[in-house]
Amino acid sequence: MRLPLPELLLAAVLAAGFAAVGELVLRRRIRDIAGANEAMLVGMGLCAAALFPLSLAIPRLALVAEAVGILGALAVALGTRLLLRRPGPPARPAADPVARLALGATALVAAGFAALNFRYTYLWDGMLIWATKAQLLFHSGGLTREWFVGDVYDLRHLAYPPLIPLYESLLSLLRGGFDVDRLKPVFLVFYVSMLVGTYSSVRALLSARLASAATLLVSLLPALSTQFAAGGYADMPEAAAVTPATAAAMGRRRNALPWLLGTLTTVKAEGAILAALAGAGILLFWVLESGRWWLRRVRADAAGIAIVAAFFALRIAYVRWIDAPIEVYGGSLSSALARVPVVLRLCLEQLADPRVWGFFWAAFLLAALAALAGGSNLARSLAATVAVSLVLLTVPFLVTTWPLEVHIAQAYFRLAAQIAPAAAAVIALGYAAASARLTRTPVLG
Repeated sequence: MRLPLPELLLAAVLAAGFAAVGELVLRRRIRDIAGANEAMLVGMGLCAAALFPLSLAIPRLALVAEAVGILGALAVALGTRLLLRRPGPPARPAADPVARLALGATALVAAGFAALNFRYTYLWDGMLIWATKAQLLFHSGGLTREWFVGDVYDLRHLAYPPLIPLYESLLSLLRGGFDVDRLKPVFLVFYVSMLVGTYSSVRALLSARLASAATLLVSLLPALSTQFAAGGYADMPEAAAVTPATAAAMGRRRNALPWLLGTLTTVKAEGAILAALAGAGILLFWVLESGRWWLRRVRADAAGIAIVAAFFALRIAYVRWIDAPIEVYGGSLSSALARVPVVLRLCLEQLADPRVWGFFWAAFLLAALAALAGGSNLARSLAATVAVSLVLLTVPFLVTTWPLEVHIAQAYFRLAAQIAPAAAAVIALGYAAASARLTRTPVLG
């Protein structure tokens, strides 16, 4: 194992730069690690979304323009802190010994992921999609419609969202050259972000003990801490983008939530589905909270809705601009409907596989029922959103041109992993609801 220390430092500098961009967008100073993680994901999403219009305006200089903007925002953030020194709020370590034990165990698992991350080379998608897109972006200076000559089938990869290639190519730009063996620090940043986001999402409403337990649970999922996550696949980074969106929703930080939902569309293609489902979950929460006056909530959040719509518009425009042939999906409605029983059975078998998930999804089912029966409106909305997501993420298999069993075996558990941190939050909320009902004492921090 070779530890790329210079690249680790550069990845950290870029992460700080993304956080500085997010801080400027949110117009809110970072005061804790949860806020830093939130700002970083906001900055990442904005920079990834801006890459497409920049590539149209200044095709060869889009990447450089992004780097200048990110480093400029970081310089502003550092300068502001040096000139206007204000003591931040004191850190509040978890006093609960069980919470400390869980966080210590999570740190050990994270160290294991770091070792795997730097030990593994890139696996299939990590190399042939994300690192390849990063290499093309690095050498062309912006997004293009050019792929490898004669390769039509993989031309569809050009339409994939740009956040991960952007981060990898920015790292290459700062180090002065592209080297695929030096890009893995990027995924360590996403992994830490996922754990921080999981903790902060649960801690927004519940005790440090439950937040720590949920974080440990997420870290122990093989799909998020081992093979594909350490091999450069984008499912773990998508999960990292899900967690601060969940935290913002649970903490009711309205100004960050639209930007975080938009960020979901910039990591993986299915992120647009997750963002749409999250929007539907928020609408459900408004209906449960406000009843017939939910339209007032919609009007009050018109600016946030416009931000999310802008992310979707840029995503759609980019896919149409690429105009790549899609040969993976096809077929008639009747054939898709005929596949429903088989697809549901195979996907349920995936979720019930103890080698991959243990009893995670069984725990989610019980917790979701508890949340729906006796939880808050927020818990009900989140449980319903995650459950519906699990179902809707099976839809691509209804129209796949691949052998059905092969496609589901290779892909569905990774799709489920993207929403696993939100499911862990539901498990914590469901436990809290059941405990409060049985003992008549709320489990809060």
